[in-house]
Amino acid sequence: MTPEEYKLGSLRYDLWKLRAKGLVEKIPHSRRYRLLPHGYQICLVFLKLYEKIYAPLTAGILQPFAADQSIPKEKVTALDRRYTAVIEALDDLVEAVGLKAA
Repeated sequence: MTPEEYKLGSLRYDLWKLRAKGLVEKIPHSRRYRLLPHGYQICLVFLKLYEKIYAPLTAGILQPFAADQSIPKEKVTALDRRYTAVIEALDDLVEAVGLKAA
């Protein structure tokens, strides 16, 4: 969906649904929203599913981005290490349920 197709009414509805589900909260006295911990967890799961399952399945029709490279070792942070741990745990889960690519 392009930005032109995503109307203000749709944005308001989507934010209302996210707030109702407890995934985001409005920051008082502003027009900003904050992602809550449960919303963050759900986002992480979808990102990992995309990276480990959906992207490989669609690799034949999608072109890789030139900037898709590994993080240099000198720039690896504690957050990067945690992210890598999540990736490895998801790999284990995918393999355990028999979805590992051949």
